[in-house]
Amino acid sequence: MLEKGASQVTIQMKRIIFITQNLGRTGAEMLLWYSLLNLNKDKFKSHLFCSEKGALVDSLPSHIKHSIPYKKNRNRGVRFFRAILKILKIKPLEYQLKQLQKETNADFWYFNTIVNPEIYTIAAKLGVKIITHFHELPMAYNFITYDNLKQIINYSTSFIGCSEAVCEKINDMGGKDVRLLYGFIDQNKVSFRKSADEVKSNLGFSKQDFIWVVSGTTTLIKGIDFLIPLLNLLDENVKILWIGGEEKRGTFFYVKSTLESKFPGRVKFTGALADDYYNYLNCGDAFLSLSREDSFPLVMLEAATLGKPIVGFNSGGISEFVKEGTGIVVEQGNFNELVGAMTIVKNQPEKFSVDKIKNEAAKYRIEKQISILEEILESIT
Repeated sequence: MLEKGASQVTIQMKRIIFITQNLGRTGAEMLLWYSLLNLNKDKFKSHLFCSEKGALVDSLPSHIKHSIPYKKNRNRGVRFFRAILKILKIKPLEYQLKQLQKETNADFWYFNTIVNPEIYTIAAKLGVKIITHFHELPMAYNFITYDNLKQIINYSTSFIGCSEAVCEKINDMGGKDVRLLYGFIDQNKVSFRKSADEVKSNLGFSKQDFIWVVSGTTTLIKGIDFLIPLLNLLDENVKILWIGGEEKRGTFFYVKSTLESKFPGRVKFTGALADDYYNYLNCGDAFLSLSREDSFPLVMLEAATLGKPIVGFNSGGISEFVKEGTGIVVEQGNFNELVGAMTIVKNQPEKFSVDKIKNEAAKYRIEKQISILEEILESIT
């Protein structure tokens, strides 16, 4: 109870099971991490269920409990119990989630991304309400089946889209009660310890080099193959630093081996980074997005928080963020336009105010966006 003058106001706490892939260091997972760290614990009681345990799980505060499937649990007793369930023809995951719902009495389950479709069927059986937070555009829908996406649309009570582009696609599929919540970051966590010049030198770049930073896994969706036609059009002193996990697929082999033979020293891959991530992101002169599709990339907000101009293809949410004076967005796949935009940023830096770029990023500060998220969660009855 809270006293307000002579009256009393009762706060109705919402109990939520958040369901996600791993709470790792990808954009959608970090957005959930920021949310869990900052949701008002007097209003929301949260439990996190991950398909796998990612790098950020252990950094959660003690009041947020978490669990993973019996199958992924290293405890021998839990694994033995799972084996007994299978002998008894009881589905372990369904049993576990049913027990979790009994323990938490959750008001609804909050699905972070669409990559856990098998759990929707369980939620529907239990009759729990579902919120689905879409971070995906149509190219990513191909990672799940036709029936999976159909049940996500049909079973969800409400939807959250991380950009207008994403919300539009959910509405097109017949989704009801679609809310917009732009991605956000905790700007206090965007900090670096090494100077840009020091990092550039350690990477083997010269002071005359202009460095474009790309951040993301080396996938087709992120445009890894676009490096080759792009480098054919760029000056020799324009270099690219690609930060992110390396997908060991044939496409990446093709790109990396071609770069080594045709453009030696022009592109450097760091692999996945943790502690040094912002040191490397900050060493770039500007940020480049080559994505075929990207709903509202958090790396874009991180780069803008560091004052970096942004150039990229119109792949989705980027055009909802980049304004005049903060960067340039060009038609998807038009490499001549892209190089033209990159050349303007390189040769006319006075057109791109560091303060303006940082101020644009500040519009998506965590305090404002968490308030919007809490309003959404409180409005779902």
